[in-house]
Amino acid sequence: MDEPSKAANRILLGTGFGLILICGFAIIEERMVVTEIGFGHLFLLIGIICLVMSKLLDYEASFLSNIFPNETVAELKQRVDQEINQLSHENRVGNAWAELESKVLTDEIDLEQE
Repeated sequence: MDEPSKAANRILLGTGFGLILICGFAIIEERMVVTEIGFGHLFLLIGIICLVMSKLLDYEASFLSNIFPNETVAELKQRVDQEINQLSHENRVGNAWAELESKVLTDEIDLEQE
């Protein structure tokens, strides 16, 4: 299994080059004219944006590095284990508070009944 950043990089590169290839075929078949702005230029623009976004994945400071982290399988496992441990700790603390509240309310009800 690859890192999320490598997988996203390949997807963006393939999409970008594929869209530019479509524009090339459209120009060859004269379905798209370079000098006139048309619907085909949208594919070219999206293709260029995909290529730029794939290059941005290489930089740690880009907004895409938060979405597609560049971490190995061991780092990913460690991060997920930490998150699970934190959630289980918060769950245990919440359950302890709930039990304490239940005991206090039960004691108050018993005192009122006497």
